[in-house]
Amino acid sequence: MALLDDEQAKKNLYTGLVIAAVLLAGFAYYHYVILKTHYLRNEEKKKALRVEVKELQDQLKEIQLVESQRDKIEEMRKVVAEASKRLPSTPDAVGFYNELIRILRITGVYATRVSPEKRRGQPMYTEIPYGVVCQCRYHEFGQFLNLIEENQNRFMRVGSFSIQNNDKRPSIHPINVRISTFMFNK
Repeated sequence: MALLDDEQAKKNLYTGLVIAAVLLAGFAYYHYVILKTHYLRNEEKKKALRVEVKELQDQLKEIQLVESQRDKIEEMRKVVAEASKRLPSTPDAVGFYNELIRILRITGVYATRVSPEKRRGQPMYTEIPYGVVCQCRYHEFGQFLNLIEENQNRFMRVGSFSIQNNDKRPSIHPINVRISTFMFNK
């Protein structure tokens, strides 16, 4: 009987080992064949999500940087708004003439003729030159040039000027000035 038990025990042990081997082989097959593709897909998703998270973190840093510079941006916006007042998007000859008349009155320069000249276009702006014939003293002319160049209401630049002598009135000089104003091209 002990032999039978040993024989029966061996069969049971052998059967158990075969079942265990089959289960182990089935688990290994399931893990390496079926779950491996699932793991690979999940790894690819994790990589894509890591990239997306990094992009979102970069965007968040940009947003935080812009938010921290809000005061500077607002200040720049004000500067641009002020510059857009000084640099119109239309020729605005009336605005130029009004500003020129204001400067002439302040300085005491007497203008005898103001005539527009041919415009010169650039990619961002158009230069609108004017020829101004006037009479004044040296000191008044210096003030006139300064107020043109440093004008707070409109961009204007002195392109050239010529001063002559008047033998009948040596203190009053005939002057030709070329003044340019500018227009922003949209």
